[in-house]
Amino acid sequence: MDDQLPREEIVIFLKRNNRASLKAIADHLGMTKMGAYKHMVKLENEGLVSRKVIKKPVGRPEYVFELTDKGKQFFQNSDSLILNELLNFLDREGHGDIVIKFLKERVRHLTKEYMEKMKGKEMGEKVELLREFRSRDGYMAEVKRVGNSFELIELNCPIYKIASVYGEACQLERDLFAKVLNAEVQSTHRQVIGSPVCRFIISEKRENIIE
Repeated sequence: MDDQLPREEIVIFLKRNNRASLKAIADHLGMTKMGAYKHMVKLENEGLVSRKVIKKPVGRPEYVFELTDKGKQFFQNSDSLILNELLNFLDREGHGDIVIKFLKERVRHLTKEYMEKMKGKEMGEKVELLREFRSRDGYMAEVKRVGNSFELIELNCPIYKIASVYGEACQLERDLFAKVLNAEVQSTHRQVIGSPVCRFIISEKRENIIE
C-alpha cells in the first residue's frame, strides 16, 4: 500500500469520521505514522485535505486532518464541471423548471421501483434494500441501527452539482425515502452545505407503532 497512494480509502475514512488524527489514519491503513504522514502530505499538496493543530492539556500538540471542499467532491466524475455550467445556463435563461421537472420524474421512477421491491418487507429489510439501491446508484450508502431508529449515511452524492444549484433535489430525495419506507425521515447533514456526508435518521411513524 506504501507504493500507491490509497486516496479513496483515506477520503472515505475522513468522510465517515469528519476529521481524524494521524495515528487514527495510520491505524486504519495498517501502517506506521510516518508512512501515513507521507500519504497525507501528498493529499495536502493536491488540495484534498487540510490539517489543524489541536493543543492537548498534556503532551505535544496533535495534527488532525479533514477534507477540503475539493476532497468532499473527490468521487465526482470529470463531467461535473460541464454539468454545472449547463445547470447555471438553464437557470440564467429561465429554464430551471425543466430541471425541476426532470428531478420529479426521476423520483417518481425511483419510487415505483423501490416500492415494488420493498412490498411486504419489514422496516429493517426495507432500510437495507434502500442502502443497496443507493449504493448501486453511486451514493456509497451505509446503514446502522441507532436505538429504535436507523441511520443512513451516504458518502457520495452523484447529484451534487444539481443539488448545489437546485435545493429541491435534496428535499425530493428525503420525501422519496419517507414514502417508500412509510417512515419519518429526518435529514441532518447534507454535502451541498459543507458536510462530508449526507445523513438521514429513519424512524417508524407514530401511527405505525403499536403501544
